[in-house]
Amino acid sequence: MTVVPPYGIPWPDGKRCAACVSWDVDADSLVLHRSRDRGFELYAALSWLRYDEVALPRIAEVLSRLGIRQTFFVCGWCIERYPAMCEPLLAGGHEIAYHGYLHEAPNDLTPEQELDELHRGIELIERFTGSRPAGSRVPYAALSSRSAAWLVEEGFVYDSSLLSDSVPFVVEAGGGELIELPIDTTLSDWPHYAFVPDLGTFNQPKSPSAAVEVFRSELEAARELGGLWITIWHPHVSGRPARLLAWAELVEEILGHGDVWFATLGEIARHVRDCIEAGTYEPPVVRLPYYESPPPEFADSGP
Repeated sequence: MTVVPPYGIPWPDGKRCAACVSWDVDADSLVLHRSRDRGFELYAALSWLRYDEVALPRIAEVLSRLGIRQTFFVCGWCIERYPAMCEPLLAGGHEIAYHGYLHEAPNDLTPEQELDELHRGIELIERFTGSRPAGSRVPYAALSSRSAAWLVEEGFVYDSSLLSDSVPFVVEAGGGELIELPIDTTLSDWPHYAFVPDLGTFNQPKSPSAAVEVFRSELEAARELGGLWITIWHPHVSGRPARLLAWAELVEEILGHGDVWFATLGEIARHVRDCIEAGTYEPPVVRLPYYESPPPEFADSGP
């Protein structure tokens, strides 16, 4: 028994924790938007990122064999450019959620650019799936001071971009609310595996067995405390053979416990909302934006 108090979230059917193997689908938007003048000629990055076309059908097949539906945050441009790549996600009943249009960081955009990116991403998902996205993970987790209010205005149920807690919480913004399903960058495959010189990324890749231990340890903590285990994967990173085997075997192992609820993030967010309304879960509440402008103590350039 742990001395750390449990989180107190009542998961369905008495499960000990909730889990989602979530995916960010960027393809070569990553290099094209970062290097607009030369990105189209950076073939090492382009070809590495276009592995998404190979990986996504395989990932969808693995998830089907595991018997779970999960959440894919897909850039609108990827749906527009590679519809056949995205078809297996739709056919498999997976949730397709918002991840920008061109994978641009909202806090690097003007208000007009951010709103255009948001509307184009929503429109492409709605056209592809027949329904508006319920959830958002903004590119680079880089919300602007405007983002949360605009997500509320557009009717989103949840966001999964913030890192400020380990349990679901409520974000108040723009006169409404979102359920926040927080993330942890150590539970992304990117810092463990990504080595992409064209993108300025020089991580020292780990073996899959070493990386999986990080994910497994956080899963065991979530089971112990009644928490939430959200992992972030990229098809061009973890759709490759050894990594594909590693995460698939980990998920199969977790399913074997029989006490973990695998669900889409949309399903998890709606369950959390139901618990709040039923009075069985009292979430933390955070109001966004944190700041409308630099705090006065930080407003000058300094000495």
